[in-house]
Amino acid sequence: MSFPNSHRAAIIDIGSNSVRLVIFDILGASILPTFNEKVMAGLGEGLMKTGKLSESGRVSAVAALARYRAILKALNLRNFSAVATAAVRAAQDGPDFIRQANRILGRPVSVLSGEDEARLSALGVEASFHGPHGVIGDLGGSSLEFKTVGEGESVGESLMLGPLSLSDLPADPKEIRKAIKAELKNSKVLGQGNGRFFAVGGAWRTFAKLNMTLENYPLQVLQGYQLNPGQIARTAKLCVDSLSNSAARSRLEAVDKRRAKHLPIAAILLEEILETAKFDGVTISSSGLREGVLTDLTGAAVSDPLLDGVIAFVRLDHNQIAFGQALHDFISPAFAPEPDLFGSPAADIRIEKAACMMADSAGRFHPDHRALLAYEQALRAPYSGVSHPERALIAYAVGCRYEKDFKRPAEYVALTSEEQAERARQLGSAMRLGAVFSGRSGPILRRAKLARSGNKLVLSVSKADQAMVSETVSRRLSQTANTLRLKPDIRVG
Repeated sequence: MSFPNSHRAAIIDIGSNSVRLVIFDILGASILPTFNEKVMAGLGEGLMKTGKLSESGRVSAVAALARYRAILKALNLRNFSAVATAAVRAAQDGPDFIRQANRILGRPVSVLSGEDEARLSALGVEASFHGPHGVIGDLGGSSLEFKTVGEGESVGESLMLGPLSLSDLPADPKEIRKAIKAELKNSKVLGQGNGRFFAVGGAWRTFAKLNMTLENYPLQVLQGYQLNPGQIARTAKLCVDSLSNSAARSRLEAVDKRRAKHLPIAAILLEEILETAKFDGVTISSSGLREGVLTDLTGAAVSDPLLDGVIAFVRLDHNQIAFGQALHDFISPAFAPEPDLFGSPAADIRIEKAACMMADSAGRFHPDHRALLAYEQALRAPYSGVSHPERALIAYAVGCRYEKDFKRPAEYVALTSEEQAERARQLGSAMRLGAVFSGRSGPILRRAKLARSGNKLVLSVSKADQAMVSETVSRRLSQTANTLRLKPDIRVG
């Protein structure tokens, strides 16, 4: 595996609710945000009544753009793009605002059509998940975009169903639901919907945060978080109750004070979408429009982002990448007969590869804390392309790689099934064996072989490498064989 190309780029997103600057480090298929600042300008406030952008919103947006341009100049970052979405597109004074924004930024701002928004949001989801299949829904301040993913070419659509577009409705759940139902009937995409619904946008991310709070869910990572119908119904009830119940409203504000007022509409929208199309469930995507614009801007690879994400986050060098690849090739024959945990042998292999790539990630940490720090890093790192159980298995395997009897913090145990936890312990032990045998050297590891033979786990080495088989290597082979319910065997020559 060669070292992926890396560069930096930035996106300025002028939305109906917020104006945001995100700076990304791009390494191969990995898109890693390293700076993320937003101003809740509210450009779309009152748009449906006046036909114009909010005056106070324009002032806030212009100030934010001036600040963002100063930051980009100071960083000497010329590779950036700016886009504007529904509010600016629909407002009578949108062209005037864009002329002002162009002067501030020193380059043209692209005003996206509704179809552009849908296409780019879908591209952002495709860049952040492994083989997504279903429909993306990108909920902005003024509009809601739909587009299928995983089914070849398709046309996206945009409906005026954002919280700001519906803000003039009475605070009556029945009236809000009625208006949403009527507009959703115009959707051509939802009628074809199957697979998963990928929820994009700040309001739905806040909805997911609220659900995590209600469920006491320990892993506060929104990317890839999955919601089932029961969770959605319970969380939506609290959101709808907040329209008339101050205690419920306070619970929402404790999660996100600025977005709390938008959550009742976001919740009802999600319920009605699931009522209109029978999806397998809802997956939260932290990636969407900005990542899609970035992919268009830079030509970033739309492929599996997991391995490149691990390399980018851990900042692996060429030797560490070579060791991680050799380590996976070394241990994989021992795991090939094991049952699939994530649906197919290929799905399991990519998780095993990611764990092996992190097997040299904690060498600079203090030995007394190395295992726990490596575990926490792998569990929460902003790489994408994994579900939460897959992420938790990788983290547990890495923890076990650094400590023989590593114990996860109790609150995280439920993130994996017992079968997944056992596989993590097995992987961790095998990685410990490969690391100590080779001195974390890819070339040495490639000269050895680990494989099953009957009821034995056999480590085969050449006569030239016989000196590499130390007492510690023999002990770790025994430990790994024990986790796989096999007997250890060392063969030389």
